[in-house]
Amino acid sequence: MSLTDDLVVEILSRLPLKSFCRFKCVCKSWLALSSDPHHRQKLPRSPVGILYQIPEDGTGIHLAELPSSDKEIDTTLSFVPCYEYLELMSCSNGLLLCYRGGITTYLADISHVIVCNPATEEWMSLPNTQPGPADSEYDLMLCFDPSWSQHFIVFTFQSVSSLYGEYSTEVKIFFSKDSTWHGCHWERDSGFYSTERFLNGVLYVSHVCEHTLLAIDAPDTGTHWLNQRIIHLPGFPNGSDMFDCCDGCLCVSSGVLCYAQQELHGCKMRIWSLEGPDRWVVKHRLSMNGVFGRDLSLCSNREGFLCFDFDIQAFDLERDLVILVDKVTDKIISFSISTGKASEMMKIPRFGELYRRIFYVPYYCKFPALIRG
Repeated sequence: MSLTDDLVVEILSRLPLKSFCRFKCVCKSWLALSSDPHHRQKLPRSPVGILYQIPEDGTGIHLAELPSSDKEIDTTLSFVPCYEYLELMSCSNGLLLCYRGGITTYLADISHVIVCNPATEEWMSLPNTQPGPADSEYDLMLCFDPSWSQHFIVFTFQSVSSLYGEYSTEVKIFFSKDSTWHGCHWERDSGFYSTERFLNGVLYVSHVCEHTLLAIDAPDTGTHWLNQRIIHLPGFPNGSDMFDCCDGCLCVSSGVLCYAQQELHGCKMRIWSLEGPDRWVVKHRLSMNGVFGRDLSLCSNREGFLCFDFDIQAFDLERDLVILVDKVTDKIISFSISTGKASEMMKIPRFGELYRRIFYVPYYCKFPALIRG
């Protein structure tokens, strides 16, 4: 008796995704099966851990590893030329965006920007664009969602200040499908540069302090103006006169945008999912009592503002996992949503202060635009 493709995928989903992707070598029919984006979305993708970088030590990219992680993945990116000088910038569904040339705030040459896939050891340098003025600043955001497209795009927001202190923004977008850059016009709010997530053709970027999301529709090569809208986040807003904290955490689980934030007293955290254009639904309310071996309380930062003594680094509802950062002990904690049990992953001095901390879930499929390292 022959089985339908859906039943075969249901059986194979019990195996690791990496093994499933290797099945394409068996025969042509399995090649077609394993290459189908619809089937791949049914398969589990296990997170490896947290990629991070310490600018002061100059030793490249590190991994705070989960116990069940795939140790075969080269998270140091040694397959990329001059990998020792890569600056970790962004991650989108298994692809990484890095700047080659050392830790820097301003990007001197866009051709030093690379996109790579650690799971397949593929990479590419972005082609150069027309350089902006010497005082311009670039913000780059990588957008890849295999359920939406097998190609990725990169947004480049170039901010230029005028003689009168005003800022203008030019947007250029790289499309991996044809390996070209295209320009777009954008009327923007200057504060929208923080955590970003890309899902179903929409780039969500959290505001630095206004407790909102900017949702930008992914353009195509013929787009001249970017479409955008504002979504208010649930929970309580950051930036009051006495309170200062990291404004929650964005993640994608089961194809849905989710948001997690501590409650005001810090003893509990909530996780919401975005169920409509602007409708947030509470999925979990988790107690943090006993997770860190002490009574939780608000503490004061260097500026004298009240803040939480732990951060929510990442969460994955499919894996029943929340990763927390204890700012008192510098410990990285994995927390089970269903059992409420916590376990220490590792201890990294000043980890809570690092700007580049990326939750990494590998993607094992190959890209025509990327080359082997």
